[in-house]
Amino acid sequence: MPPAVPPRAPPPSSTPVPPPTTRDWALRAYYQGNLEGSIQDLEQSLQQDAHNVSIIWQLARSYAEIGKGNTTAGLLEKLYKDKPADPEIERELFVSLCLAGDYQKARALLPLSRESGETLFYEAMLHRDTGDTTRAIATLRSSLSKENFRPIGWLFLGELLSASASGEAETCFRTALRQDPELHVALFPLSKALLAQNRYTEAYEYLNLAHRYFPQEEAIIRDMNEVLRTVPRFAKERESPPVQQLIKATPPKVKAILTQGLPLVRIGLIEEQSSITVKAGGPYILRLPGEKPMFTDRAPEQLWAEMRNGKLFLLDQARKTLIIAAEPVILEYQNPDYTTLVSGFAREDRSYRGSIEFRPEKTGITLINMLNIEEYLYGVIPAEMPASWPMEALKAQAIAARSYTLASLGESNRDVPKEKGFDLYGSVLSAAYRGVSGEARATTAAVDATRGMYLVAGGKPLKAYYSANHGGYSEDSRSVWGTSTFNSAVPDKLLSSRSSPLSLDALARWIRERPRSYASMPNLHSSQAYRWEKWVAAEEIRSRNAADGNKLGEILQVLSRGRGISGRINEVEIRGTQGKIRIKGDKIRSRLGGLRSNLFTIRSKLGKNGRPEYFIFQGAGWGHGVGLDQSGAAGMAQAGFTTAQILQHYYPLATLH
Repeated sequence: MPPAVPPRAPPPSSTPVPPPTTRDWALRAYYQGNLEGSIQDLEQSLQQDAHNVSIIWQLARSYAEIGKGNTTAGLLEKLYKDKPADPEIERELFVSLCLAGDYQKARALLPLSRESGETLFYEAMLHRDTGDTTRAIATLRSSLSKENFRPIGWLFLGELLSASASGEAETCFRTALRQDPELHVALFPLSKALLAQNRYTEAYEYLNLAHRYFPQEEAIIRDMNEVLRTVPRFAKERESPPVQQLIKATPPKVKAILTQGLPLVRIGLIEEQSSITVKAGGPYILRLPGEKPMFTDRAPEQLWAEMRNGKLFLLDQARKTLIIAAEPVILEYQNPDYTTLVSGFAREDRSYRGSIEFRPEKTGITLINMLNIEEYLYGVIPAEMPASWPMEALKAQAIAARSYTLASLGESNRDVPKEKGFDLYGSVLSAAYRGVSGEARATTAAVDATRGMYLVAGGKPLKAYYSANHGGYSEDSRSVWGTSTFNSAVPDKLLSSRSSPLSLDALARWIRERPRSYASMPNLHSSQAYRWEKWVAAEEIRSRNAADGNKLGEILQVLSRGRGISGRINEVEIRGTQGKIRIKGDKIRSRLGGLRSNLFTIRSKLGKNGRPEYFIFQGAGWGHGVGLDQSGAAGMAQAGFTTAQILQHYYPLATLH
């Protein structure tokens, strides 16, 4: 990634270049990951200009990120003394005092000059933490009536209601989980609310989920054991093998495309399974790779594939063995209009065009769908973009997905290790893919209208990345993954390009202010995709990283260690009482609690022990943010831009072939 600000040795020029200031060094240090050095430079700048409002704001944001909430509040108090009538300074000071646990000073600011759902939420937290449960409940209700979408608010309200109203508490916990399915800390209190109502079956289900995410939590284990003692049948059901049911659904028949001249793709639907159930949609053939069929024109039926002693067993509907093999077995049709239904590995049974390969591996069965690229795109485009969106956007998505797929088939440009035996994952690891089950008329028309069209860069098909929403500014692939893929950073068409990155304060304001863009058009983006806030318990971050073998102890800090021009973090450092770890790229989102993107600011809420109880991420966008912004493309199409214009905007280094 190029330097965020001009290097120390300015390039030769006939026009004098002003020397960089200490604030320039602070900005450069911050974007290169030297947060501590940036703070030192800002402190030096403040010594030279003690009343500079911009420097004070930047320092306040920086200290908030490293978890020094009291220092943040102290800096904001200076601003508040000079401008007590400024509602933004008042709001930020109040929030900072509440997060730092300095409730005496926070209470002195009440009532605030500008009340909102957010400020009421922090006021409720003040009452909660100082023991005034009644006022906390009332204030939280007022907050949520103004701003209903606040998962952490519903969680806190449920916790406050648990002792007196388990039914209402249950509703609060379910609302929190519906708004944020990754809010795993709500699972255990939900199970407690269900236990209070003697609803053991549901409670045990949520206890199991909670235990999956917090396996070392003694209270969860204790309640699970208590439920097993109360309802002994749960223990027997847990030990019993699952019953394999017959599939009642009939795989649909489709109109296949003639495959001559079309590239074939291999999609990995599922890996490491001990058994898989499928249902043939018509008379089918079974064969080994490169060999004559072993079975032909067998009547449509359900099949079971199982691994036994390192070999693949394929059983018919009567559970009789058809084939025992140490190599892949392929299920295909003489009539390509038939499809195969695959059951049990997704939330729904899904049917797929083409053929199915059962591939035995040491770790279990890998299921591969083999079909031509155009029919593959029939199942990808509606899974990636709503079929109701403007046609020009659907066509742009089809071309981008075709380009990405073609690029992924090359030996030197694979995301999937060759030894896996397939080209692309059947999930968002490559591209969302639901097979025939997700096909729609409009998206099929978009694929047909662009058949054979793709983007080229560097003489090859472009690895055209795309994501749900870039939050107003996309990112260069070098910053996100460390490699150049001809996917460069561009602003939304309605927003200005940046010659240099924003300061941390300017970035925080840009996220909070929610600038109007094509990515934020009504009905063309998820309400929590363009801008979002997520509270993640410190214990959740500890647990997520411990699952990968990183024992950090209690989490003390989450620090950014470098950002790209859009503001996306490309590396974070997590510090705990027992160690620290650095995480790069896409793993950042999952390791920090299921964040929607890497474009976020960081602050923490201290608990009673003075250590972080929650980390608060205020962010923008959904996905990695490289390449085409799906919401932005839809907004541009709605405004009258053509497919070619949309693609030229998001992929300026590529040409349409």
